[in-house]
Amino acid sequence: MNERLTMSELTSENDYRNRTRGKFLISLIFSCLFLLLISCSDSTVNTAETASHTEKLVSLNKIDHNSFLSSGNFSGLASKTNKSPVRSSQKIKSEGFVSPLFSLTTAPNGDILVADAGAGIITLDGTDDIPLPGVTDMSPIGRGSMWAIKGLTGEPGEETGQALYRVSQGKNRVIADLFAFEQEYNPDGATLIDSNPFDVHSFDGQTALVVDAAGNDLLRIDNQGHIEVVAVFPNELVSTSNVKSLVGCPMGPAGICGLPDEISAQPVPTSIAVGPDGSYYIGELKGFPAPTGESNIWRISPDASDVMCGAGPDCMKAFDGGFTSIIDMSFDDQGNLYVVELDENSWFALEIGSGILAGGTINKCDLEAGTCVEVASGIPILTAITFGNDGTLWATRNALIPGAAEVFMVE
Repeated sequence: MNERLTMSELTSENDYRNRTRGKFLISLIFSCLFLLLISCSDSTVNTAETASHTEKLVSLNKIDHNSFLSSGNFSGLASKTNKSPVRSSQKIKSEGFVSPLFSLTTAPNGDILVADAGAGIITLDGTDDIPLPGVTDMSPIGRGSMWAIKGLTGEPGEETGQALYRVSQGKNRVIADLFAFEQEYNPDGATLIDSNPFDVHSFDGQTALVVDAAGNDLLRIDNQGHIEVVAVFPNELVSTSNVKSLVGCPMGPAGICGLPDEISAQPVPTSIAVGPDGSYYIGELKGFPAPTGESNIWRISPDASDVMCGAGPDCMKAFDGGFTSIIDMSFDDQGNLYVVELDENSWFALEIGSGILAGGTINKCDLEAGTCVEVASGIPILTAITFGNDGTLWATRNALIPGAAEVFMVE
């Protein structure tokens, strides 16, 4: 592409949605080898190659800035202080993963479970692995039983087995076909029918919450497969300054450097955490143009049903921005919300390479005070955390790189 995008191209909703809906979460699986080449290198990224790669990306992803916006202003940003580097103990598992690693959780017996999308559900000690390629998350119900979800493993809009599973004694059973649900109901009204379930949370074995990063919604599903839309998340107008900076504007690709100052971004919800108050907390990755400091955390009433977030009291912002590319969240036993940011320069930095990666951050947030402090930072390709039964914090790093993905203890 040698010329700037025209306004008609910028408003081409179909083309944009066909390529960017949940784009990052989809591309994670298929970009692992690419990331292996560019994210593990200490050398400077080749400017010409970066420009060519990004130019191609933009040519396939026309930007829609006419979608509806979320209510509310960017106020009450999370205050982040006390930055400290990450340290790890000798308790590190780095062998046996196919990768990418998308989630960690703790079973009732204390086992640390890993969602290895290349293989299935893996116990950290390797004693009880469950084959389920494409898995993005799991949530234990009891001994030997859990919910699990499979995400999108193909192109946006494809049906690739996106579903909620019940796993029991190592056997997998489909409870709900989430692509079929999206195809029939399309809760967010998007042009492209797309589903990429990314996080699941269990309620007493009878019900599960599932957040769909491509469907932009939160679903409540019972063990008979009945699906209820809890909430739909809105697009928001966000700044394009970060992506322009990442590609070296004004000398970078014209398709990005010529973007307006603000365009509409999809929420791309990635994370569920249920608080001590019973409310559901949902974190956003935020889609293209991958802004910094504009990923929200939503608080949803447990009684909510079919609500549009930001339009009423059942789904309001707990944090109005303040985060970048949220990829996971979890509460500790003191009621603090831990928020995981994939990379401080946004997910788009992973599209370009190691020369601009800042590393991911784990934040400890006081919901009542509305403030956060950084627990650890600079973690390369951080995708997930979990608390062990003894309170130990575990995390992933290099989670998308075959042969380098690890699960380690954060000190």
